[in-house]
Amino acid sequence: MKPGALSLRTRPRPRPRPLCQLCDYISQQPAYRRSFLAAATLKAPTIRRQVTRPHGVLQRIPTHHITTTTRRQELEPGAKASLRWSDRIVALKTKLAEVEKQIAWIKDSPKVEPEAATLKVLDGLESIAQEAIAIRAGQSLPAKINIRQSSAGAILSMGKEEEDIDDSSVRKAVVKPTSTSELPSPSYLSQLAEDLLKHPKVFISPNVLAAYIHLQRLLARPRAIPEMFHLYANKPVPELGSSPPKYSRPSPKAAKQAIPADLAEAALTAAIEAKDLPLAMDVIQLSYCAPAYRKRKILTKLGVPGIVIALTPLAVYMMAQELSIYSNFMDPRLYKIYSFLGISTYILCTGTLGFVALTTHNDHHDRVRWKEGKPLLERYLGEDERAALDRVAGAWGFKESWRRGDEEGPEWEGLRQWVMLRGMILDKSDLLPGMNPPSSTD
Repeated sequence: MKPGALSLRTRPRPRPRPLCQLCDYISQQPAYRRSFLAAATLKAPTIRRQVTRPHGVLQRIPTHHITTTTRRQELEPGAKASLRWSDRIVALKTKLAEVEKQIAWIKDSPKVEPEAATLKVLDGLESIAQEAIAIRAGQSLPAKINIRQSSAGAILSMGKEEEDIDDSSVRKAVVKPTSTSELPSPSYLSQLAEDLLKHPKVFISPNVLAAYIHLQRLLARPRAIPEMFHLYANKPVPELGSSPPKYSRPSPKAAKQAIPADLAEAALTAAIEAKDLPLAMDVIQLSYCAPAYRKRKILTKLGVPGIVIALTPLAVYMMAQELSIYSNFMDPRLYKIYSFLGISTYILCTGTLGFVALTTHNDHHDRVRWKEGKPLLERYLGEDERAALDRVAGAWGFKESWRRGDEEGPEWEGLRQWVMLRGMILDKSDLLPGMNPPSSTD
């Protein structure tokens, strides 16, 4: 009988195939090969059992409960955190004792010490002040977690450690110091710096003065800054390395005794931050209003232009003499005179217009302006003073422009009188908003 003659019923019926070939392959494999290693097996089980595995199944990795003692100790609330704060306070006291010893060495030294020694003391006081502020604010040191185990064990025990450690204990690990009375007070640090600069053998240089102002701003004790300004201009200057110390008397009105502009601005910023109007006026009086400051501005701002103006007639005469050589229709001598007068007139007129434009522009004025009739040279020399008073008025007055002119109080009236005595005017009425009617355009 031919194979084709077999009945359809006697033929083996084909097994229905699944839609996915991958599912078909998996279903044909033995049962023990379909056992997969689940991700949950990597986690340390709470109840350990011994299960008999079929041949060929991967055995679960035994994970031992590895306790990270270092991490637990650092996260313990109470004793360990308090000990960490106490260590910081002890270290701060030790550093303060070293700074005090260095101050005593500068004062007791038989010779005049260099500027670097004073700057080192001020830098030490500044770092102490910053650390004391951080301790009072409760800022903790960065946590150092040392897990002394292998990387595989750390990974396997990570889930268990996260379950064991409670969030409340982590929060309690940072404990603020219970008492800050042992920390050096800002007044004490400020007094140390002030006594150091007042000592006769300490020279107050611009760098020393800048470090002192920065320290007083950090300590919020700017009341002693005007006194340091006075000492900067009037204190006898010790000769470096002289033993016994020798001193020279400076001239307070000399240009080199002027307070630098950036230091005066920093001191004024400290006074504004402290909301102390008398302090701000003292800073302006001892810096911008000092004769030494104006002399320094004349030398630095008007020195080069003054030399150029003095040499201008000679340069114009030489130019006119050269031009007279090329005159064909006029006497060379007369041509030289005409050329000299013409060029001089042009330079004089344009220079005068430029100086007037430089000294009378007021686009940058906010509340304090010059009175009418004030000499132009006085305006130019006193511009820094006017800008400082303008800044003070803006800090103490109303911020809204439509409320300007309504300020009251003894401090504000004192500021207004001070401004008038310096040849200026505070809140000129015709320049206030709403006082000047808009111009009609036809």
